[in-house]
Amino acid sequence: MKISIENPLCRVPVAMILDDACPVVNLSHFWIKLRHKVSTDDMPVEIPVSFLRKFAEWCLEHGVKGKFSYVPMPGGLGTIDLGLPGFSKARVDEWIDATKELIRPNWDLTPEMITHCKVVDLSDWTMTEEWEQGEWAQRPIPFEQLAPYIAAALRILHNCDIAAEGVTSPGAFQKVDLDNYAASVLWASKEVNGNPRPFLFCEVYDEDSDPLPYPKVYHPDKRTGECCVGIIAGTGDWFAGWEGNNREAVHSPDLCITEDLQGGRMPRLIAAGCPAIMVSHWPGFYFQGEEIGFNIFKTVVERLNQLPNILWMKTSEIAHYWMAREMVDIAETADGCTITSPMPCERFTLRLAGAKPGKWAVNGKPLREVAEPLALESGTWAKDGDDIVLAFDLEEGKTTIGL
Repeated sequence: MKISIENPLCRVPVAMILDDACPVVNLSHFWIKLRHKVSTDDMPVEIPVSFLRKFAEWCLEHGVKGKFSYVPMPGGLGTIDLGLPGFSKARVDEWIDATKELIRPNWDLTPEMITHCKVVDLSDWTMTEEWEQGEWAQRPIPFEQLAPYIAAALRILHNCDIAAEGVTSPGAFQKVDLDNYAASVLWASKEVNGNPRPFLFCEVYDEDSDPLPYPKVYHPDKRTGECCVGIIAGTGDWFAGWEGNNREAVHSPDLCITEDLQGGRMPRLIAAGCPAIMVSHWPGFYFQGEEIGFNIFKTVVERLNQLPNILWMKTSEIAHYWMAREMVDIAETADGCTITSPMPCERFTLRLAGAKPGKWAVNGKPLREVAEPLALESGTWAKDGDDIVLAFDLEEGKTTIGL
């Protein structure tokens, strides 16, 4: 009997990645001024909490999940745990509280390293002349320097009662050495949050000529259950760009998915069974109060939600599923199989080719039969042609599946 791991609930994971977000501050206003030494007086200084609430409530209503950046020291102004000069502590705290209430349930909150601008000297917390997405994207940074830097970013969020599940690269930060980057993220996540299974977001594969953007697994350890996963976006920022005021960066929702649900990058990824993860930028969603990126996104989501075989997931949930796929050992038995796993995994889904229908159980607990694979939820099984598919919450240790 051939046994294979399916996508969770026989559906294709989809997610949204939003970069360059941070409490109150419109990061683009300060980044452009600092990087290009030009006036940005025509750009908003802040993105109001009212927009955050509007966005978050709409996403909750429509089941959207993903990753939301939380730059810890935006533009080098100050750290969000201690306060941002020029913005009252009450306004910063209101933004953080609203994020925890409305964003955190369905989105992973991650640092986008410390400033998303210049590199910080951790000895005195002043900015150097190097840039996180400049010099620190162009050369590998030694583990001994990189890991504490990432830990410092995580710790600022931790001080705000936000245990980040992973990190986001500002630009191509450390894309030059992803193995070392992943090892540094793993160390920092264990050090700050006691998290042995973090993710990182650094790469984008948005061309049909690119490899399919499956998550990449780094440093899996079946003995300890430790691992880091690289999440890869499958689209470009085809919403309204990163600046938040560049009308040439405004795109059509058809690039992601057409009105007939057949065209665009997302249906192609979904048809391949590959996690379909979009990416955009918070300033472009706000777009100086016009909400251009957000409105394009709403159209994309409304189209995606008409597809029967997708599953909105946080990026950490996608990462954990791919970790489990990599680290479990499956052995066939007379009437099923055993699985040995160093980690738990929700909605774990198996295909047993040629298996017979019957009273399937996991660790002696009966599973409920459902009409078809797309009706699966944890604790159920379904017939799929000559095969059986089963979904359950995988536990750490040994799991027995059989009749």
